[in-house]
Amino acid sequence: MRALLVEDDATMAALTKQVLEQEGFAVDHVVTGNDAQTLAFVNEYDAIVLDLGLPDRNGLSVLQALRKEGRSTPVIVLTGSEDSATTVRALDAGADDYLTKPIVIEEFRARMRALVRRGGATRTEQLAGGNVVLNRLTREVYVSGTECPLTAKEFQLLEHFLLNRGQVVTRSQLLERVWDMHFDPGSNVVDVHVTRLRKKLEKAAADVKITARRGMGFVFVTP
Repeated sequence: MRALLVEDDATMAALTKQVLEQEGFAVDHVVTGNDAQTLAFVNEYDAIVLDLGLPDRNGLSVLQALRKEGRSTPVIVLTGSEDSATTVRALDAGADDYLTKPIVIEEFRARMRALVRRGGATRTEQLAGGNVVLNRLTREVYVSGTECPLTAKEFQLLEHFLLNRGQVVTRSQLLERVWDMHFDPGSNVVDVHVTRLRKKLEKAAADVKITARRGMGFVFVTP
């Protein structure tokens, strides 16, 4: 999963980014409304966390622009204001949820899970291929009914492979969806993590395979 975090306060951004990453998101972070709107129109996000008090414009204007163009990406608004009128304006502008700062971490986690869960009719909470089953809400993976523990990045890789099984997935695509936009494209981090995921699946007797295509990427093959 991939999230866009729009927050200009460095301390708040660091905390929020950490929580999102712990929840399994690759996070793109920007500090201005203009950058937020650009990325939200260019990239496909599973969720957007949007601060209202941005240095260049009000966050509501970003939200309104997205909804005007028919973008239905789930958005949770964060603000330091406890004014009920602000809440009403945010919800009327198309926000899916609303939290005041400072956030309560466990509440934020729960609201993010709920936000993604209702993020669209095409989203399925359980993905399967062969004898491998991945639950996107509990973040658990089972092989023939037995849990197969994975790291956060391994889980995200497997999730992306299951969503694109049978198709060539490039290293650039994996860097974009599993890591973030600032990650070094020349890094071998993808190959290292794919190798680790492959070994864990093989050890668990999974009947799926992750095959490398020279110069292209990887293909997730199911029986």
